[in-house]
Parts: sequence; C-alpha cells; structure tokens
Amino acid sequence: MEKAIFLLPNKIKKPVFTDTVKRIVLWDIVIFFLLFITSNIFTIVITNKILTDNLDERLKNEVATLLDSFTVQADSIKFLGYSEIKEPDFTTVNSGAFFLQVYGVKGKLLLSSDNIKSFEAIPFKFPFTSTQYEFENLAAGNHQLRVVYAPMLNDKNKIVAYLQLSVFRTEYSSVMKKIILFNLLNLPFILALIIVVSIFLAKKSYSPLNKIISIAENISANNLNARIKYEAHPEDELGRLRDTLNNLFTRLEVQINQISQFTDNASHQLMTPLTAVKTELEYILKHDRKPEEYKETLTLLNVQTDKMISIIKSLLIIAKYSGSTDNNQSVFMVSQVINDYIKPAFKEYNINYDIGDYLYVRGTAEGFQIVLENLIDNAIKYSPNNPGIAVTAKRYYDNIIISVEDYGYGISDEEKEKIFERFYRAASSIKENIKGYGLGLCLVKTIVQSMEGTIKVEDNIPAGTKFTVSFPTVKVV
Repeated sequence: MEKAIFLLPNKIKKPVFTDTVKRIVLWDIVIFFLLFITSNIFTIVITNKILTDNLDERLKNEVATLLDSFTVQADSIKFLGYSEIKEPDFTTVNSGAFFLQVYGVKGKLLLSSDNIKSFEAIPFKFPFTSTQYEFENLAAGNHQLRVVYAPMLNDKNKIVAYLQLSVFRTEYSSVMKKIILFNLLNLPFILALIIVVSIFLAKKSYSPLNKIISIAENISANNLNARIKYEAHPEDELGRLRDTLNNLFTRLEVQINQISQFTDNASHQLMTPLTAVKTELEYILKHDRKPEEYKETLTLLNVQTDKMISIIKSLLIIAKYSGSTDNNQSVFMVSQVINDYIKPAFKEYNINYDIGDYLYVRGTAEGFQIVLENLIDNAIKYSPNNPGIAVTAKRYYDNIIISVEDYGYGISDEEKEKIFERFYRAASSIKENIKGYGLGLCLVKTIVQSMEGTIKVEDNIPAGTKFTVSFPTVKVV
C-alpha cells in the first residue's frame, strides 16, 4: 500500500532584517531617543534650578546683611552701613559684584552702589505690594542678571522703600549653554549608538527564537519523533514555547500514527468484503448459473455490503463526535434513555438494571444510546454462557457513574488500552471467532470524550470485564 508523503516547503532565504526585527528596532530607537531627550531636559532643568538657587541664596544672605544696616522710622529710612557698600563687591564691576539700588515708594532713587555708575542701567520693577522677597532674571545691556527685591518695612509693617540687589548670572547662563551645546553635539553619536544597541538587542532577543524555529524546521512528518532541545525554565516564555511546540509535535505524531494505522486497518477491513464481492461477481459472470446459485451469490453480496455499510457508518459516527463540543448544548435524563431505548432493545437477554432517578447528563441522548448499546452488545458477545449482565447508573458526588459488567472471557492487562483503538480486536475475540470490526469501543470512547466524560475498563471479580463511564452531573432546576 502506498504511503502518504509529506513534503516540506522550500526554504526561503532569510532577510538580514525581518519586518519584526525592523519594527522592534524602530520602537527601541524611538523609546531610547525619547528617554535620552527626557533625561537631558530633566538634567538641564535640575542644573538650572540648582545654579539659580545658589544665586538666590547668595542674594538673600547679602540682603539680610544690608537690611540690618538700615533704620526705618515712620516714613523715613536711615542708612548706617556705608562701610559695607564701600567694599570692592559694591564698587567694582566683576563676576562677583553686587549692584545695589534703593527706591522710595514714589519711585525716587534713594541709594545706589558706586559700581552702578560704571555699569548699564538696571531696570527696576515698581511698584509691587508683596512683603516677601521677589526674584527675577533681567537683562542689562549684554549682561544677564539675577535680581532680588526686598521691601523695607517700618514698625507698623508699612512699606516705605524697596531694596534691589543684583548679581551677574552670565557665568551660570554660559554653563547652561555649554551643557545644551554638548548634548547637541553628542546627539548624532548618541543616536548612532542607540541604533546599534537597538539592532544588537533585537537580534540578541530573537536569537533563541530563531534557534527554536531552526530546530522546528528540521522536524518533518517523517521525523516527528524529534523534539526541540533548548535550555530554558518551563515558566520562561522561551521554555513555554519549547514545551508547547514539543506537545504539539507529540500530538501530531500520535495523530499521524493513528491516521496511518487507521488507513491500513480501514483498507484491510474494507478490502475483505470488497474482495469477496469481486470474487463472487467474477464467479457468477463466468457462466450461466441456476437461479439458486444467483440467489446464493446475491445473499452473500448482501451480507458483504452490510459489513461495509456497518464499517462506514461507524467511521462516520466517529468522525462526527471526534473533537466536537457542539453536542454538549442539550441535556438528557439517563433513566429515560435506558427505559425508552436500551431495555426494549435487549429485552431478550438476562440483564439486571440498577438505575437512579433524575440523573442528568450534558450531551445527546442519541450518542449516549450508542455508547450503552455498544457496551451491552460487547458484554453479550463476550459472555457466551450469558450468566447475567449488570448495568448500573448512580450519582457519586459531582459525577454520574454508569457501569456495564459481564462475567465472560475478560480482557488481559496488555490489551486494556489497545481495545479503544480503531480496528483493534482482542485476542479472545479472534480465538472465539466473535464477529466484529474493532470499531465499537473506539466509537464509545470518542462519544464519551465528546461529552466531557471518561471511560475505563477493569476486571470484574471473579470473572469478566467491567466498563465504567463517568460524566459530570448537571443540576436541573
């Protein structure tokens, strides 16, 4: 018999960068670039705040010293700290210079440091009503200044004058410009580094996946016993992918082996009656025959046709219930199916029924009927002396347990798992010349599993076989 040949597709040349890798690289570049920009903006803002806070702290300390040199009485002020403003910081223009101006509430300049005269005019923010220090950045010509305003209060907490103190912030601005310029100059190199790192990470991340794919590509339909061997924790994504694919290959191997075995067995089972039909037809057509011979041949053809119909019918039912869950939408009562269909069908046999009431199972009554008919039919065939067959159906906790017991030949331990395979026939059936096609128990197991049930076989003490089917119970209100 010819075997089916599974061909693998021709290997396609792999691109250097797949669409997935390109997409990941692009996302990495965007994310890293945004992180770089965000971190630089954050650094610049924080650096600017630190430098500004340092200037403000310096201004506040100096303002506090100057205010101690003033005496405020009613609406007049008196300055006693001329020695303070005669220091170099107030008389010269250098990077550490202070520029002092004191204005009355009507905008009249009351006092200024000597270095103001040799410097640019410093704008004065006037008037303002706050009794707290106020800071701002000002431009005086080409120079950048940091300025603080301090109100001068009398004993009634009334503002009588304003003190303005300024310092250079040009140096600090220069530092900020250098930081920004440095980042801009490094941007192309950083961007190039981000691209290289992104490509490396994408390739590195997908390297194990490509290795698994490469191994999987070498597993063909003719080599399904091979498995992916890759060191990874079972809970890891790559470990789960490995285990999932290996489980898939195992299922495929089982399915392909079953298909191959099924093809061989089905062909054999169908070829037997077909060969008999062909032989009879050739025999009857060689010469003219008597009517009795034609009748005998037609009877034989009818028997062989019934065999093929029975086999095909069983295969169609197996195909209908294999992997199907659509049959689990309805609910039926076990006792009703047994009373209406099973008992009448086997009324001529010695069968003892012990059936509980109100046992509901999810599935089709037709499928359940096929299951029970096959199990009872097997029990009858394998109990030639017919000492009695027991059929029970009871509820045990959350399951409905249905058993069929006989006292016949029994099944050896080696055959207990094989009897559910398609076209498998136990040794006792062949030895005792019991008719059958080896599809009944396969059909039973397929229907039971489609109804989310289980079936097992065990020895019936002291002799015979016991089949036990378990279904989840359904509560009907």
